[in-house]
Amino acid sequence: MSEHLTEATILPTQVTTALNELREATGQTAEIQRTSPLHYLLVLTSERVELTLTWRRTYRGSWKWNNSTLTVDGTPRELARDLDDFTHIWKDPDVLSRPGGRSEVPALTPVADEAQLPGLVRRSLDRMRSHAERKASDGSVQVIAAATDTGYTIELASTRGTLHLRYAPRRRPAGAWDLDERNGFQVFDANGMDATKKFAGNLMAALADLFGVGAAPAVPGQT
Repeated sequence: MSEHLTEATILPTQVTTALNELREATGQTAEIQRTSPLHYLLVLTSERVELTLTWRRTYRGSWKWNNSTLTVDGTPRELARDLDDFTHIWKDPDVLSRPGGRSEVPALTPVADEAQLPGLVRRSLDRMRSHAERKASDGSVQVIAAATDTGYTIELASTRGTLHLRYAPRRRPAGAWDLDERNGFQVFDANGMDATKKFAGNLMAALADLFGVGAAPAVPGQT
């Protein structure tokens, strides 16, 4: 049976810290419940937003974060990135549905002369554009190439989201390029939030999702 706690109750440090930080950020005091001997629940609500945080007691007697939910207008949403991000959502709930409202997509500047791109990057750029023209003839998929600190990035952007293909120079043979071994591609959803994990490293699935078709173009340098 849940036990509603008061301000005078001695709480675990993690719970107290979250309670104080949220109070300072939102101006509202969250409700704390001891839902079982092993669990604490924090609930913070406004007319449109509800946040829950739960902590679980470990076998060593310490407390650790267990689970969280974020609901806006009754609809479950992805969790905020940090306290500042949650405060932004709390004060402006519509930011989650506003295209680009929480965008993490880095701003890229197209290269001035595409003829100077490494051969592999140029072939990939041409192939992506050709596919975009065939599969999205209405121009809904825009394709550019940009220079970055580590190499070149090809950006494919549409109303469905944004995909970045990252190319980096290889050590051998000299002058060779390939998709970056550690971070070859990154996907952002329509709100600009990182959705790369959704595709579990499957670049072809990410491309198919972007174009909204059951097939995707082959990518030069794909490993």
